[in-house]
Amino acid sequence: MTGIELRPLPHRDAIEYFTSKGYAPQLQRFHHLDVFREEHARNWVVAKAMRDDVSQAIRDEMTRALAEGRTLAQFQAELAPRLQELGWWGKQSRVDPQTGETVNAQLGSMRRLRTIFDTNMRTAHAAGHWAAIQRTKRAFPYLHYIQVERPSKRHDHTRFHDKIWHVDDPVWLRIYPPNGWFCGCHVIQRTEGWMKRNNRKVDPVPDLEERPWVNKRSGEVFDVPRGVNPGFDTNPGAAWLDIKDAWTAVTPEFAPDKRARELGIIEGLRLQRLGRGTESLVATRPDGEPAWMASARPDRPAVVSFDRGAVPAGGSLLHSHITDTTLSSQDLTEMFDSGAASVVAITPGGSIWRAVRVPAALARDSLAEFTSRLAVFRSELTGNPDARFLYHHALALWLEKNGVITYRFHMSERVRQLLDRNAELVRRLIDGTP
Repeated sequence: MTGIELRPLPHRDAIEYFTSKGYAPQLQRFHHLDVFREEHARNWVVAKAMRDDVSQAIRDEMTRALAEGRTLAQFQAELAPRLQELGWWGKQSRVDPQTGETVNAQLGSMRRLRTIFDTNMRTAHAAGHWAAIQRTKRAFPYLHYIQVERPSKRHDHTRFHDKIWHVDDPVWLRIYPPNGWFCGCHVIQRTEGWMKRNNRKVDPVPDLEERPWVNKRSGEVFDVPRGVNPGFDTNPGAAWLDIKDAWTAVTPEFAPDKRARELGIIEGLRLQRLGRGTESLVATRPDGEPAWMASARPDRPAVVSFDRGAVPAGGSLLHSHITDTTLSSQDLTEMFDSGAASVVAITPGGSIWRAVRVPAALARDSLAEFTSRLAVFRSELTGNPDARFLYHHALALWLEKNGVITYRFHMSERVRQLLDRNAELVRRLIDGTP
């Protein structure tokens, strides 16, 4: 066969990780240590990019590079003229908001763009790879640390090379690569069969030789493994996927066993959505055990069909959303019209939305009453790219205000900032005042 061009598929997990980030507060954008360690998994920042238009221009080009598989040269060629146009280029005097000191700061340069591109590209792919590892760890329960042989390799990382530890070993929360600027180390998943064929065993737990290190911007002291650059001594994918505390906060009435069961289900639904790009729905029994699961087809990734009559009375509906939107009118209707006591939506970015219905509340009448005000806000919502999210969040808050549901949620930083920008519109939607 000839004339067929094969192109790599976009790394969906890496893109979802990157786009889930919010923006660091302006006063925390001056120094690369102002946003540190796990905070990087939640917020986007480039040191000295204090202005929103500059920060967004760099982020937009990084998103494009991830989605289209663009090279460093393409990234630099597209972004450098834009940053020069915005006046963010070369060395310029800048005031450090923390100290008040005026410094001669390096803004844009080809060298800086290389660092920005390399660090964010490696970190996003590492986080995306971690999501894939979690999806497949039953079949591939081991991770094999590999250091690329090259003149610029870090000799401090050689002590990790060719070592194998279980996927769930805590060591991967401390030395999961990249472990520094321009670090080329990576991991390979291994099966039980590979381990036997190659006569390999899990290596002993390493002595990370952690040493105290002081963040000069915050004064905080961190223990950092020898040879690992401070700030790289965390696992960005694990930080991104961790929703345990958020789940505890939105399920205060659950017994520990039920909370753990449903947490495992929504973690699995989120990972499946990240990998397949389609939504799924699980119905649980009152004790949190799964009763059945339904998934959308690839050609209709946001449509899940199921039999409402099969929902166990008093159980939960757990739904993986294809975007970071909150509970939809249909989610709430499915809860009201089935035997479920609650409905949950988990999003790719890690937002959790949960509604618990109040017995004997006039649910359908309430939904119709709120929907009737849509005509009043139609023109305003039509021009807003986040209209669907804002409308449904206002709906859930209004239903709670009127005693129809209890509404609890945990928002990713990106979604929280989106809501902050539109708080006045949400308030008017709830009050019904144009």
